[in-house]
Amino acid sequence: MLSIDAPSAAEDGDDQLTSELNLSEVEEMKNSYASGGEEECRRLLQTKCNEWKDTPLNVAVIGNSGVGKSSFINAVRGLSPQDDGAAAVGITEGTTDLCSYPHPNNPMLQLWDLPGVGTDRFPREKYLDEIVVDRYDFFLLLTATRFTTNDTWLVNEIRKRNKTCFFVRTKIEFDISNNAKSYPDSHSEEAVLETIRQSIAEHLVDNGCGDIPIFLIDNQELSEFDFIELNVKLIKNFPDLKRDAIALSLQSWNEEMIDLKMNALRSRAWKMALLSSALAVFPVPGISVGVDMAIIKGESDFYFKKINLDDESLKRYAELYKADYYQLKSVIDNRLEVVALEGAKEGVKVASVAVGSVSAFLCATVRIALSTAAKISGPLIVLSGLIAAPLSFAGTYRSLKLVLDKYEKIAKEVHEHVAKSVASAVEIQAAEATISEDTENAGTAEKSMQYGVEESTSD
Repeated sequence: MLSIDAPSAAEDGDDQLTSELNLSEVEEMKNSYASGGEEECRRLLQTKCNEWKDTPLNVAVIGNSGVGKSSFINAVRGLSPQDDGAAAVGITEGTTDLCSYPHPNNPMLQLWDLPGVGTDRFPREKYLDEIVVDRYDFFLLLTATRFTTNDTWLVNEIRKRNKTCFFVRTKIEFDISNNAKSYPDSHSEEAVLETIRQSIAEHLVDNGCGDIPIFLIDNQELSEFDFIELNVKLIKNFPDLKRDAIALSLQSWNEEMIDLKMNALRSRAWKMALLSSALAVFPVPGISVGVDMAIIKGESDFYFKKINLDDESLKRYAELYKADYYQLKSVIDNRLEVVALEGAKEGVKVASVAVGSVSAFLCATVRIALSTAAKISGPLIVLSGLIAAPLSFAGTYRSLKLVLDKYEKIAKEVHEHVAKSVASAVEIQAAEATISEDTENAGTAEKSMQYGVEESTSD
């Protein structure tokens, strides 16, 4: 029989585990053990831990030629047009067929470049069958102008199938730039954005789509406007069973996306701890817990990449916000070094391991985890009948929890560092603009004075 006991050592954070347990999954494990014993339960746990990468995810990106679908698909995948596997971008490109592009972090996440509805090649009456409409989990309708009656017709057809869709208005920077040129004295970026949003909203209300979310983006300025919010909403609105899979696939653009990723990773951590201990827990206070370093190392590497602290992700993040990659890298290294040194004080041997490296950090984390696991006054989980496993659930779980907690803090510190850098850059630009304007005004005044002197001399 499987039973779940609430932890009694609340000061050690064990209460968090209770919130991470999915009781339906626990019941499923209980049933698998009843039907196939320990081996069947182990097989189920392995499946549960890896199901995110075996879950097909299909996102339809729909729009007419020239609205920026290829650039958008590349942006979501964290690629530039020059990267291998990137969608071709160009003013002459047009979608004449269905094209799918896998996400580099998860090949099971496919973004589909689909043509707009109502063209000669894809008339309305054949469109749904032509694109195989039931294949997709999510629909994004893109336009660079205004949404048409064909677009709103498509949305209503999608909703009949209980699928979710968003309206995405692209090339916003172009509209803002044009307005600034046309109305230099009265131009306001906020007013332009509000006018565009309101115009789209009114049109959609008139066509029965007033409840569909609208996002304003520019594929060349991803840190501006609604691109990051769109990514967050995409995750939140995905079907429940697939939400973790897409959260682990997309880039962590902001703190909210970090939180979504952490929820998925924490849900995974207790399963891996249970698996590493061969489904057994030693509920004996004061026991010296053995930890499987191979499992912890593998999981920590996985977490490090999925929370986007690896070099490749960090470079994409720095490029997006025009930040200094090496400064961001130093934030990560410095924080890992602090933990490694703390662990060394606890008696961890870090010989032959560079202080500040992930390996040293993991050694320190395991040492700290073992010291706290020995203080457990009650079992976290008791799987009655499953005994004699070589490893302790408590030690593994606490190690993974410490790793996740530290990675979360580092990821948010990186984001905070970038936010401060962006704010500082904006202040510098504003100051430079003010100086330039003052210089120009001073030059104009000087010329006026010179002209007055010349005119007086002439008289």
